[in-house]
This record gives sequence, C-alpha cells and structure tokens, in this order.
Amino acid sequence: MKIIFASGDVGGARALIPIIDRCLKENYSVSVVDHGHIALEIRGEKKTNNLELISCETATAQIERGEAQVIVFASSLKDTTALTLARLCQSKKILVIHILDNWSSYRERMETDGLPQFIPDIYAVMDKIAYQDALACGIPESTLIITGHPALVTLNNEYEPHKRKKSNTLKELGFDPERLFVVFVSEPAENDQGVSDASSTYRGYTEKIVLRKFCDVLQCYADRIQVGVLPHPRENAHELDKLWKEWKGCLKGRLITLPTGRPSVFFADGIAGMASILLYEAWLLGKPVISIQPGLRNDALRMLGKREGLFFVDYKENLSESIKSWIQDVIENKPICSRPELSMHVMANDNILGLIKTHCKSRQ
Repeated sequence: MKIIFASGDVGGARALIPIIDRCLKENYSVSVVDHGHIALEIRGEKKTNNLELISCETATAQIERGEAQVIVFASSLKDTTALTLARLCQSKKILVIHILDNWSSYRERMETDGLPQFIPDIYAVMDKIAYQDALACGIPESTLIITGHPALVTLNNEYEPHKRKKSNTLKELGFDPERLFVVFVSEPAENDQGVSDASSTYRGYTEKIVLRKFCDVLQCYADRIQVGVLPHPRENAHELDKLWKEWKGCLKGRLITLPTGRPSVFFADGIAGMASILLYEAWLLGKPVISIQPGLRNDALRMLGKREGLFFVDYKENLSESIKSWIQDVIENKPICSRPELSMHVMANDNILGLIKTHCKSRQ
C-alpha cells in the first residue's frame, strides 16, 4: 500500500510524523511531500527504503497515475498545498484522511484555498471537545472520528526519562537547577493575526503585550524563580531575546535553546503562554498552567479554558491576580497526577492506522 503525507505548518507536521513512523513499521510505502515544516524534520532523519521525499509535482503525478491508495494530510489556515493535493486525490477516488492538529478553525481549514468546503472521507479529531466543536462548525458528522492526537502518543513515555535528567539539562542550558523553573511559551501572534483592530483576525492581544505583563507581575517573585522563554519555530529568536532583556527587570532567565519545545514542558515547574499546544501537554502531565489571552476576541482560541484546573485568563481586569494565583501553585508545588485524557492519546496512531486498513479494504 502506498500512502502520501502532506502538510505545511509546524503543528500539522508534528501530528503526521508519528503516523509516518507507524506506517513504516508496517512496511507500507510512504511518500512525504517535500513542502513546509515536515520536510525539515523528515530530511535526513527517516532513512529507509520505504520512504521517499517527493516534490509537489511528483506527488501530483503519482496521484494522477493512481499510484497511491491513501493521502493523509494536515490542514493549515495559510498554506494550501496539502488541501490542493487532497482535493485532487478525492477526484481520483483515493482515500482522504484529514488529521486535525489543533482545536480551532475546523471548517476554515477546509476552505483555505477559496473553494467550497472540502469534505474529506475521514476528519480525525483528538477528543470529544474537538468533535462537538467541529460538528457545530458544519463538519459532517459522517466524517468525524475521535482518534486521539498522534503528536501526543509518546508524551508520557518521554516524560519520565527527561524528568530524571532535569538538573543536568537545566545546567547545560544555562539555568540554575536549584531555582524554580517557569517557562513562557511564545507564539508569533503579532505576525499571524496583527497588532490592532486594523487586522480582522487580531486576537485582542499580541505576544509582546503578554510577555511584558508577565514579566511585570513576576518581579516580586524574582528571588525564587527563573524564567525560560521558549520561541516558536517561526519566531525571530533574536528579536524575542531583545524584548526579554528589555522587560525582565530583576527576573533571572534566558531564552531556551532546544530543537523542540516539549522538553521545556518536562523540566518546567510551571508553564505560561497563550494558546500553544504545549500548554495542553503540560496540563495533561499535571503541571500548573496559565493561558494568558487578555481581550481575546477569537473563540477558536478558548480550548484551554475548557480544561479543569488550568488558569485561563481572557480579560484585562485582575490579570495580575490570576498570574499571582498561578505562580503560588508553582511555588507550593502541589502534587497533581497526570490527567485521564492522557491515556486517550496513547492509542492515536493505532486508531488512525486501523482506519486506513479498514477503509482501504472496504474499497477493494
């Protein structure tokens, strides 16, 4: 069986890569479209006879010749390449599976190219919240299947060994292993959604507004904590570092220099940020988490507010009090077990592989 994988954004790429690994273990022939972030992570890492990195043109030719039985794609709100290939596959009666990587813009993802809403054969979502929200946005119920999130399959297994290396790794990264370590997860909100009402997609805040307020409130805790600022893969780390140094005041800390953000979640005593999936990962592991989104206008970014025990702030009033309540939980180090939702994601790749097998068999 030949399977084509396509995505554009970071989140989509990281949702597809674990499925790719699982398919390779099953000895399926896998083609990955050499486009977007997935190409950066695949190139040089997956050296196997069963995987080929192909251009968009080659993917189109393979689809036209009917060489693939399945396309698995992750959607984007800006990049139309994967969606275009998915439409072509459907026109050729090739099974189309869409993997949702975030709790937002369920229908918009299927219309990014300006064409009528695309309806994949399977619209895979990660949990009941995503299922209900997608349904409310007009995704046909007949296509919706809860699979768990493939990028979270190994989260718990990775956590324990990283936890044991916490002190040494913090020291290597330039942090003090004896101080409480809190992580601020940044996002390119300003670049993606704008800085004011002049942009129709403006969130109501930017990462600069949030980081500055975060630093201001934490000044009175500077003797007990240190802050690791984690840049998003699409952010200018140098510019973010300049802002941190300008606003950090008495706080100790620095930018985190790691290939991916997940280890920062493992090492952190507390996690702060806006709408990143890393906050959800930290919540699954039982860490104190705060999502700071003052003046939020986009309901699609409220997913974290639906998680019990997670500090979610979408107002400007009393923002300081919410951050202080969160940091008190960090300081008091209250033991919290991992969330039951974590176990649901462990089976995601098996669930998706099962869908591929079942639906391909039914088409034979």
